Formats: sequence, structure tokens, C-alpha cells
Amino acid sequence: ISENKIGIKLCIKKASDATVQPKKPIRKRARKPRSLNEDSSDETSPEKRNRRSEKPRKTNNNTEKRSAEEEYKPPEDQSVWANDIPDPVLYMIFKNVVQEEGSLPALIRLSRVCSTWYKMSQTSSLWRTVDLGTWVKDRFKTEPRLKWLIENRLKQATEVGLANWKVTNVQCVLDKLLEAAPGLTSITLTGWKALSSDHLLFLVQNFKNLQSLDLSSVNAEVNANKTAVGQTSLCNAITEMGSRLTHLHLAHNRLGGIPQIVKALSTHCPNLLLLDLSNVNTVAISHGILHIEQLQHGCQKLKVLRITNSHVNLSTASLQEQMESPGFPELEELSVASLADEARLFNDEFLQRILKTSTKLTLLDVRGCARLTHDSLIRLPTWDLKHLFLSGCSINRDMGAGLELIASKWAHSLIEFDLAWASATKPLDDALKALADKGSESPLKYLNLCGSSVSLEAVKEVLANCPHINAINLASCRGLPRGVKRLLQGAQEIAELRENLGVTLKCAPGSQSALTSPRDT
Repeated sequence: ISENKIGIKLCIKKASDATVQPKKPIRKRARKPRSLNEDSSDETSPEKRNRRSEKPRKTNNNTEKRSAEEEYKPPEDQSVWANDIPDPVLYMIFKNVVQEEGSLPALIRLSRVCSTWYKMSQTSSLWRTVDLGTWVKDRFKTEPRLKWLIENRLKQATEVGLANWKVTNVQCVLDKLLEAAPGLTSITLTGWKALSSDHLLFLVQNFKNLQSLDLSSVNAEVNANKTAVGQTSLCNAITEMGSRLTHLHLAHNRLGGIPQIVKALSTHCPNLLLLDLSNVNTVAISHGILHIEQLQHGCQKLKVLRITNSHVNLSTASLQEQMESPGFPELEELSVASLADEARLFNDEFLQRILKTSTKLTLLDVRGCARLTHDSLIRLPTWDLKHLFLSGCSINRDMGAGLELIASKWAHSLIEFDLAWASATKPLDDALKALADKGSESPLKYLNLCGSSVSLEAVKEVLANCPHINAINLASCRGLPRGVKRLLQGAQEIAELRENLGVTLKCAPGSQSALTSPRDT
């Protein structure tokens, strides 16, 4: 211990009997001088010693392809598509492509053909529907790049997707967007964590034509009182937009005051077409009450309602209120799928209250709703349902004839049918046979039987009688032989499946009238 008693001194001595190994001398190979005679055939000549380096170097196919691409030179004479085609005709071709596929990635791909196409792709009037959230890689989603795109590409844009861009100075970006595209009708701000209530108010007040607003995943890093999806902020924005609001996305947020938000929508937004409340958490149970009858009175034009996996529960309503409610006569899509925690909330009564007058429904997603029974689905007023998802539903475990009745009701119109993890073999087989009974009139294209107890005979029946089927999921099906228990999609794989199972298609695919058959009376 040291004298000041704050440390320890250590003295390490080499042992006397330790032997030190002598270092081995480094042997350097002496270089022999070059031979003066270049034509010498001596073995020690550099030409002999460097034979290996003179051998041709082996390259793989990728290297050869890369070198070929680098050596490629464009032809001096361009085709008629570059030089001889008039600009108005080329513009109309580009315009038709953009209308079908959107500005991105179509214009980027077209601009790489030649210089003439590159100049045409920069025309501002072609950049109207631009999704910069999907077609731009995350590492390029920076604020300076976004400002450049707004100033140089979005001058006449009407629909802009800016999902998950890393923006800190939100007000500056909104000012540039207002200057470049004041006629904006739709904007997607998914993942803009710095978006506040002041920014949202500026957005709805200055963009006079704005109709669609996507505010998904925006309230993670902002104070609850200043977030753009707070109760006061949303109610003010809804009131300001009024009847021009048609699409509102609030998915993946922590919301408070859903009753007040629904009241504002029903009071000021009669033209609302889409409301997305998927994966919404609430501040408290009282904040997650959805007054569906109130929404039905104020938003009768609603076509899409999504409450997927959300902590939202329907309010209690008297029998008189339910009778006086007009329902959603224009509703086409309803998604109430939920996980195990929320599955207990949705029952037959809630489904009937929402779909009491929805005769135009084409998509219904009730996956995971354990309290639903087949009676509520059979009593639905819709007759032309095209997409039905029942995975994890209690209907798949019912031993009665409910599943067969459901399949029989919509066999003439179902394009996509999800029966994954259905455990009752006989009801499932009867339902598939009901679909197969339609023969060439069946428009069925996608069938999900993953994890179900379907029998091999029922699968053969569907493959033999449903000519339009394009994908079938047989993964983890216990009653099927090995080699077919997987997802098969595409005409080639379906044909191979029929061949492996010894199934012959009884009827060739019919005309398009089979896909749009009239309502089965």
C-alpha cells in the first residue's frame, strides 16, 4: 500500500531461471540480377518466373456483363420513337401512361429511353398524381431533396404522397408547397412526427381545394396538446374543411375524443367517402366510443369504413335510435378485423347496426371476431359480395351448416374467400362444394385455406369446377399429401397442381359475363 494509502504499488520482477529464446534471424531471399540477354532461355529469367501472371485472368459472368454494359455505345441513328414522332402525340402517350400507372415510377422509367423522352417526362402537367412516399428510397427522403422536388416537379400537382419524409422545418416545406401547387386536392403526411396543430390549420386554410387528408402515424414525438391529431386540432380542421372533406386517414395514432371527432364529421362533412381508424389506441375507454348512428345520419355517402384492430367500441343505442338510423346505403368496404384482445368487442348486433342498409357492400373483413355467428352474415342485405375474410372467426369452428349457407349465398360473386384455420372438416368441405357447384359461372380467383382441415376431395372439387382460380393457399393443411401444402399462385402453378392431383378442368374459362353475373334471386 502506498504511503498516502490511496493506491497499491506493484513491482514485477523477471524470474532468474527464465530462459530467453534467441530471435531467429530473418532470412531474406536475395534477388538475382536480371539477365542481360533478353532472349535467354535460362530458368531463372523473369519471363519464366512471371508465367503465372501472363495467364489470362478468369472472370465470372457478372464481370463480363458489367464490362459489356460499360463498353455499350448508343446508336448514332435514333428510332422513329425519338426523332420522328411529333411532340403532341408523344405527350398524349405519356399522359395515358400516367393516368393508368401514376406519375411514378412511369416517368422515371420513360425518361431513361433517350434525350427526347427525358425532356418530355419533365413536363409539369404530367406530374399531377405523385407518390413520393412509396417510390423514393428512405435514404433519399431528406428535406433539401424534397424542397427541390417541390420547386422543379410538383408545380401542377394535385395529389401528392409524402409519407415518411424526414422533415424538421415543416412550415418552410408547406410554404414552398403552397407556392408551387396551390390547387392540391390530396396530401399524404404519414410519419411526419413534427406536424403540429398549427401546421394542420395552415394546411386546411390555405389549400382551398384540399379534399383528402392522410395523417397516419404523426403523434409520436409531439406534445399531446400540440399534436396535429389531437381532439381540438382535428375538430378545428374538420370544421374548416366542411363539405369538401372526402377522405380522412387517422390510422396508427393515439387518439382522444373520438365521440367529438365523429360529431364534427357528422355535422360538417356530408360528402365523406372514407374514414380510416385502423390500429388506433385511445387515451381512455370513454374516448374510444363510436356513435355509429350519429355518423350514419351525417355521412350517408360513406363508402369505406375501417376500424381494423382498434380500441374502438360502438356506443349503446336504443331500439328507436337504431330504427330511425338510415344506415350506410353507399358503403362498399367494411373492415373490423381484430386481434385476440379486441375480438370480444364486436358481435352480431354491431355488424347489423353498421350494415343494415348496405346493399352495395363488396368487401367484408371480420377476421378474428370470435363473437360473430353465421346468422348475422346470412341476414346481411348485400347480395354481390366479392371479398370475404373469415380467418380466425368463430364461424370457421361451427359444426353446423352456417359456412355452407354463406358460401351458397355469395358463390356467384365471390372473387376472394379467406377460410384460413377452419377446424371443422365437414362444414368446410360442404362450403367448398357449394362454390364448385357454380361451375364456369364461379368468378373465384383467390382461396385461402392455410392451416385448415380441408380434405383432398374438396380441393379437387374446387380445382375441377372453378376455371378462374389463380391462387390457392394450402400451407399447413393436415389432410393433404406432401408436396402441395404451400401457396400456389399463377396459371402455371395451378395447372401443375391439377396435374399432380389428377384433376381435369371440367369447363374452360368462360366469357367476361361470368365475372359480372347478375344478382342471384
